[in-house]
Amino acid sequence: MFDAKTLLTVGQNSIMRKVVQRSDTAASYSKDLNRFLSTTAVIDMAIRASMETIDKYLPDNFISIGFDIKFTHTAATSLGMTVTVKASIVAIEGHEIDFHIDVWDEQGEIGYGTHKRSIVSKQHLYDHADRRTRFLANQRIEESKQG
Repeated sequence: MFDAKTLLTVGQNSIMRKVVQRSDTAASYSKDLNRFLSTTAVIDMAIRASMETIDKYLPDNFISIGFDIKFTHTAATSLGMTVTVKASIVAIEGHEIDFHIDVWDEQGEIGYGTHKRSIVSKQHLYDHADRRTRFLANQRIEESKQG
């Protein structure tokens, strides 16, 4: 493993902007919310901005994975408005990166939060996922023998 502080710095950030489209609304939750930006769409943008902040600086055989997010959505944003998300690194501890998330539209703040990502070897991630998949497959085989 490498020292993440050699590739990343506290204060490093990425900004994403997007005009709110129908697909970004909370319509799938309630027809009464079909005009408003959904919290899940904002969180998706926060995750993408966080990844953009660090993943392009990692060696080819490493990737970041999210493992914690806390977000407070403070105001509604309507269709056609522009939402901006800024993800800023606030701490680097070993292979864990902490972000502060700020979100706003043309009228001001609409939310804020924190996000944590871990830098891992792609091969380690794939191997771990394969072990979990094999376990599930073996469990299903055992269940089918019993039933």
